[in-house]
Amino acid sequence: MLDERINRPAGSGAVLLLTGVLALLPAGAAGQQSRAEETAQRQAEKNTRLAPNTPTVGERALTWFESHFTDPDTAYLTFGGIYPSAGFAPGVAARAAVGHARIRGGGAYSIRGYKLAHASLSFPALANDKFEVGVASRWVDATQVPFYGIGTGSIKDDRVNYGLRALQLTGGAAVKPVSWFRIGGGLAWRRLEDREGVGSRPSIDTRHTPATAPGLFSEIRYTEATAFAAVDWRESPGYTRRGGLYSVALSDFRDREDQFSFRQLDVDLRQSIPLLKEHWVVALRGLVQTTMADDGQVIPYHLLPALGGAHTLRGYPDFRFQDRHLMLLTAEYRWLPSRIIDMALFVDAGKVAAARGDLDLNGLTTAWGLGIRFHGPTFTPLRLDVARGKEGIRAHITGSVGF
Repeated sequence: MLDERINRPAGSGAVLLLTGVLALLPAGAAGQQSRAEETAQRQAEKNTRLAPNTPTVGERALTWFESHFTDPDTAYLTFGGIYPSAGFAPGVAARAAVGHARIRGGGAYSIRGYKLAHASLSFPALANDKFEVGVASRWVDATQVPFYGIGTGSIKDDRVNYGLRALQLTGGAAVKPVSWFRIGGGLAWRRLEDREGVGSRPSIDTRHTPATAPGLFSEIRYTEATAFAAVDWRESPGYTRRGGLYSVALSDFRDREDQFSFRQLDVDLRQSIPLLKEHWVVALRGLVQTTMADDGQVIPYHLLPALGGAHTLRGYPDFRFQDRHLMLLTAEYRWLPSRIIDMALFVDAGKVAAARGDLDLNGLTTAWGLGIRFHGPTFTPLRLDVARGKEGIRAHITGSVGF
């Protein structure tokens, strides 16, 4: 055996090894080809299962509604916007675009007998969208506006109703040196007349006098001058997931009879903070309204800053708390279960005060709740908030963004 191994040609082992490798090569290539074919087959099967991202019925309806809502030449239905406490208020309106001009007009009637008529003419994008100007008129007849008394100590069961007719003619202008900043002002003429209330609650005159409801049953004619400045870098005023609004406005109300003149300062700060590709949003708001009146002047009770309702303290009804000064703090945690729906958990905290120095964090009235909002990229046609405060649970349905 040893001799055989010694006498075997030296290259025979290498030849056998090379022969084995060459014999394996076709099988390996065939295996690679088979795997490639399997991969291609799986990809082809996957492609047959793929379909375009088709919008749902709700998404298509909301897209149509938004395009209709932003169409400058159309007639459309409205829901709400007459006056706080009006309830469900369907209406009709129309708008038209004529060159740079935008013309709008319409009316509405609520289930509580509130009535609205309005018209406006505006030029929103003059000088390459650096300047805007407009005039408007608005008439409201409210029949059962709630009044609970003045101050944080007002009692829910003391509610009474009053009626209010208001006619307002306004004109204003704003300069927009950059897209995110506006500064401007306006002039307005107002006629306000309060009267007896109707509805299931007692009329205001059965429990109040001008001592407890300043300006009761007065016909007041105001000339109002307003100046404002705003930094606004939200995606849209009607719906946003990022950006902020920081605005300051000062209004001077001059009564023709020199009895009810006063000034009001509004500071409104809003911020939306997106998290994880905007699937979650933290939204914050701070609002302060403060009034000032000279000696001998009276601020009418129906113009006092008010907390309560769908846009402020949501666990309480409209006009639940009123006084000369107001502070509101709001935080919302929003998430997106679909492209057209937002859900939100929120907390509202606020107070009214007779003295500006009492606008602090002591004794805040709070409410918390859950909300659902149906929206498009730039507007919110339907919002439902259910909130709980110390006086029970309130539900608010409205056709606008909360803040």
